[in-house]
Amino acid sequence: MLMIWVLPFRSEAATKSVAGTWKKDSKGWYYQFKDGSGKAKSEYIKGRWVNAKGYWEKKWDGKWCHNAKGWWFQAGSWYPKKKWVTIDRKTYYFNASGYMVTNQWIGRRYVNKDGVWTKTRAGKLVEPKTSQLKKPTYPAGSPAKKWGALQVKGTKLVNSAGTAVQLKGVSTFGIIWDEGRYNINLDGFKTVKSWGANAIRLAVYTEEYGGYCVDWDSVKTSELNKTIANAVSYATKLGMYVIIDWHILNDGNPNTHIKEAKQFFADMSYKYGKYTNVLYEICNEPNNTDWASVKSYADTIIPIIRENDSDAIILVGTPTWSQDVDLVAKNPVKKTKNVMYVLHFYASTHGDNIRSKLKTALKNGTPVFVSEFSICAADGNGSIDYTSAAAWKKLINSNKVSYIGWSLSNKNETSALIKNSCSKHSGWKDSDLTETGKYLKKWIQGK
Repeated sequence: MLMIWVLPFRSEAATKSVAGTWKKDSKGWYYQFKDGSGKAKSEYIKGRWVNAKGYWEKKWDGKWCHNAKGWWFQAGSWYPKKKWVTIDRKTYYFNASGYMVTNQWIGRRYVNKDGVWTKTRAGKLVEPKTSQLKKPTYPAGSPAKKWGALQVKGTKLVNSAGTAVQLKGVSTFGIIWDEGRYNINLDGFKTVKSWGANAIRLAVYTEEYGGYCVDWDSVKTSELNKTIANAVSYATKLGMYVIIDWHILNDGNPNTHIKEAKQFFADMSYKYGKYTNVLYEICNEPNNTDWASVKSYADTIIPIIRENDSDAIILVGTPTWSQDVDLVAKNPVKKTKNVMYVLHFYASTHGDNIRSKLKTALKNGTPVFVSEFSICAADGNGSIDYTSAAAWKKLINSNKVSYIGWSLSNKNETSALIKNSCSKHSGWKDSDLTETGKYLKKWIQGK
């Protein structure tokens, strides 16, 4: 590089004064900012280098230089290359040749025409492919209106005022499957709300027929997105909370389709970022995988959601079809704000051994959300175990754990809430419900 010494860089950003005072103590000179932000550290102040401990190191003092190729900053024979440097409270990036970069992205940081990192233009981890909706209004007296943005406090789900609340509701069947898709309508959700439910879960399958990540069927992603949008709209009009569930099952390890998941949650969180009634369940039932793999996936997806929705509740599935919530406490996800961990059970199959996992998790401070359950066997069929169901009900209610029952369909199986002979898609009476449906309705009603 040809060295031509000139007056210091004169951009508007660089010439702004740095309000503060040089002071000295037994360790040396330091610079105290007047705005209350403390001492300068690891930065240049008016050409003087202040080290990581906050003290001036004269030998590293530098100045701006310029030639026909551009500006650089030099201290003695040294100049920064492929490096960020803070100078007079502004952060600059210098390329491999040592010249200051302008008007471009460096990773996820953008530097403006003056070469200064502009925080307001940080690049997104995943760029959304949708538009953001305006903040909705919720009907007076509805759960979403009364409770507002939910939070996690300790092991509890709490409302915007910090009071413990309990979400309770039903899960749709696969949103594209005939046994349940037609129940996704405003009147259907209104019927469920009349039972006392305050939440709906949308099961967006990933690898099965009609799944978000398959290309061998005739179901278009646009059709799935439209169904999700309609469902969120219905729940919002009723002031209900709604869980957008990335329903992995046959794929087992959520990392199998992590590319698609990243884009999906970038889109969903951006679109509904202002909706305080939307929750995100990022992996339904991890299976044949371990917690380390699930955690790695969660640590990738959660920051993507947080870029667009800073405080929504995020539900993280656990290994063994979301049963191993007891593993979380030793190694939780990195970003724990408003994160809960998922437990699923089917009462005829899962008894004291899984209930003990819930107890252990809560004892160890793990916030748990039961986002899917039924009172039959794990395959969705078989007989109902009322004794085990009662034990689950007592444990869940005594700890005010939120719960979502499976499923709002008329499929010919025990876990379906609607009788297979019923063709109605709303206004269900008790005579239209299965034994599972009637049990869940009473549970929601507090009976």
